[in-house]
Amino acid sequence: MTPRRRFTPLLAASLLLNVFLLGSIGGGLYHWRNQQAVVEPSRPHGLRQALAQLPEARRHELRQALRQSRADNQNLLVARREARQAVVQQLREPHLDREALDRDLSKAREADGALRAQVDTLLADFAGNLAPDERQTLASSVYAHDE
Repeated sequence: MTPRRRFTPLLAASLLLNVFLLGSIGGGLYHWRNQQAVVEPSRPHGLRQALAQLPEARRHELRQALRQSRADNQNLLVARREARQAVVQQLREPHLDREALDRDLSKAREADGALRAQVDTLLADFAGNLAPDERQTLASSVYAHDE
């Protein structure tokens, strides 16, 4: 066997390995340069956070009140869902009917506002039965993102 034939497979394997390594390094550099800045998660807030921080008995009361409110406001939930679906449908149409879109957006806003008012009223009623320290916990949990 000639020396050239003996080294040909080794040369091909070395070339293949070098191409693989260069591709890996290039891909790693590409991802490293183009990675997005890591976004810090925001501090938890809202009703879920309030439920997590309230004592078990109060947590149960609030859950029950929220379930009852959801059952009582099914018509608003359905109206909101239908209005949002109508907005999406209007946006998917080939020709945008601006008046219909504005009308559907208005319906969605009204339903969202009515639901928010119901939840706010429920929270106000619930807060009226809480001790001052529990009210403070509720306020810091639900409205923490507004600070």
